[in-house]
Formats: sequence, structure tokens, C-alpha cells
Amino acid sequence: MRLNICAVMAASILAFATTPLAAQPEAADPWAGLYVGVGGNVGEIFGGNKLSFQDLSAAKDLSFLSAGTSNSEFVGGAQISQLWNIGGPYLGLVSDISFAKDFKYLSSFRAVLGAPAGPFLFYGTGGIGMSVTHEQFTVDSATGESDNFQGDDRRYGWAAGAGIQALVTPHLSLGVEGIYYGLGHETTPLATALEGEPFNLIADRNLTIVRARLDYRFTSIF
Repeated sequence: MRLNICAVMAASILAFATTPLAAQPEAADPWAGLYVGVGGNVGEIFGGNKLSFQDLSAAKDLSFLSAGTSNSEFVGGAQISQLWNIGGPYLGLVSDISFAKDFKYLSSFRAVLGAPAGPFLFYGTGGIGMSVTHEQFTVDSATGESDNFQGDDRRYGWAAGAGIQALVTPHLSLGVEGIYYGLGHETTPLATALEGEPFNLIADRNLTIVRARLDYRFTSIF
């Protein structure tokens, strides 16, 4: 059901693009300026914070239960950006923050390079990505020991993707984008508290966000 959000927003972009802008007051430049996410962003997150386990105990008697095992979840947030006209294409910077059930927050700081086409702006983007997740899992052994592990994990990596924006009014734009966060994959050796039975925690931090965004453009302040 949540995937329909981006599908509806994408359809809205095409609908808005057919609305004549000539009847509205035109800005000096249709895209350059400071953008603030008045409607924020909303979409779906795929992957990220996926935990698996490897039982290294001699008896192979460990069992594991991890919270947050869904393949996707709802995500929402806000963004701010600035675009400059560099003689046809547009160069810019964007910073965003998003929140989801298993993520305290996700954020990125990225460069943007866009190409205008009528009421549309097609762009690619790349930069730094960061996530803070809350991990929680339980390890049970045949001896009756049950250990609960939990804590926050902060990761830095890269973020890159592409998107499209469409003018709704000379200052309001609606867009859809997909961003991939390369936050790494690691294996951490751990052990149960009492018996000291060893196991590996295997975490895949990489994720993809597909989301819609609504921005209001102000006159450039830079």
C-alpha cells in the first residue's frame, strides 16, 4: 500500500506538467534558488539494518530472534537545498533527514547536477550518507540461557541517486527520487554472557529510499 504513495506522486508530476505556467507570474529563473521542503518527503525504504547470525558454538545450540526484520518500511522527513544556474545545467547542494521505524534517523549531504527540460528538472546526485539505527536481538541456548542485546549503531558512507522535479507553480515543485545509501556490511564476533558461547553478528547496512518530495523555492541567498 505504501508504494502507491510514490506512484500517485509520480502521476501528479505528469498531470501538473500539463498545466500552463504562462498564466502564473514567472520568476526570473525557473529553477535557481533556495529550496525548503515545505511538504517534506515521504516514501519507502528498502533494506538497511538487516541482521543475520552465525552460530559458532561447539554444540550449535544457539537460536536468534531479531527485531526489525521487514524488507521495507515507511519513511518520511524534510530537506533543504540550493540550486545555481551554471549556463544551462544547474549545480546545487542538498541536505536531508529522514525517519523510519527501525532508524533513529537517516541523513545525507549531496551535490546535485540537473538538466532542465520544459517544466521538468532531471538530476543526478551524490555525496555523504549517515544512519543511526537501534538494534535489538535475543540469543537463546539449549542450556536455558537467554541474552538480550541492544544498542544504537551509527554508520557513515556514501549516498547517490537520481530524480525528477516538476514545476507546480513558479515557486512550488513536486518530485520523485531514488537514493542508494552505501553504508557497509560487517561481521562482528560476539558471545553469550554466561556460557561464553561464540557467534557472529552479520549486519547489512546498505539501503535504498524511493520517495516523493514537495519543495518551495525562495530567491537565492547565495
